[in-house]
Amino acid sequence: MKPFLLFWLLVLHAVPLIAQHPARHPHRIPVGEIRFSAAAVADPGQTGAAYIGLRTYPLHPHSQLFLTAFLNAPLVRALQRAAPHVPVQALARTGTYQVGFYVDAHLVYLANLSPGTFTPAAKSTETVLQQALLGPENGESADNWGPLLWDRFLANGGARALAVGQHLLRLEIRPYYQDPGLRGAPLLAAGQVALDVTAPLAPRRPLR
Repeated sequence: MKPFLLFWLLVLHAVPLIAQHPARHPHRIPVGEIRFSAAAVADPGQTGAAYIGLRTYPLHPHSQLFLTAFLNAPLVRALQRAAPHVPVQALARTGTYQVGFYVDAHLVYLANLSPGTFTPAAKSTETVLQQALLGPENGESADNWGPLLWDRFLANGGARALAVGQHLLRLEIRPYYQDPGLRGAPLLAAGQVALDVTAPLAPRRPLR
């Protein structure tokens, strides 16, 4: 076979392969995962974003610790699957997130966020949650639910569980709706971070 004919045959065979394997999008959204960082991440899905990953992160009372949760479904959609008998409007109004704190594979604290923390529209559409658990001590706003949640965790066994030393902290986020007919709540996102606690931890603000 003449070389130039062989060349064009190879090109023609390669075209469908190229079409079947388009260039990958530069963003990889890790659906169903919670990732931790030492600062707020401006572009959560960006490859190479400054997440802590597998590193051990030093934690002390003046540290900063942020979470980014990539939910596998918006809250209302997940609640519809778990409680199909409840009207969507009721789920959007009073549904919320449940956050579980695990230290070294033991459940330490389970919290249901206030339903008023999120608007019905956000509950119906949002799939990425970003919060500071430990943020700048003088830079927290009233809209941030993360620091209060972290303080409640510390006040309810978290400070004792995260004693000085190395620990594995895992967070799980599930949908929550107060209804006896609610089926097992599916996991929306989960993630863990290795911590080296270098000084005793305590809530930053008094709790009611």
